[in-house]
Amino acid sequence: MARAQDQLDEAIGIIRETAAGLADDLKGRSEAAASAMEIHREKFFFQSLTGLPFAVKANKIAKAFATSASDATVGALETVAAEIDDKADAPGTVLT
Repeated sequence: MARAQDQLDEAIGIIRETAAGLADDLKGRSEAAASAMEIHREKFFFQSLTGLPFAVKANKIAKAFATSASDATVGALETVAAEIDDKADAPGTVLT
């Protein structure tokens, strides 16, 4: 498995584990961010080094979220999930 996929898997796992202990809006938002990341996991973007910077960023933010689940850390998760969504299917990042 590619290193980017490993990093993304770890981030998704951390997010889901932390979200399971929450009972408010942060839970729904963080789970939605994890699901948004998971959609792109199998794409070429994460099977190559192209997606590695985004996967590492997601992992770092997930660890920060696990340490302190707050509106700011969930917002950062949502931001990186949106960045992944924007880049994963961008021209030049997929096999044609």
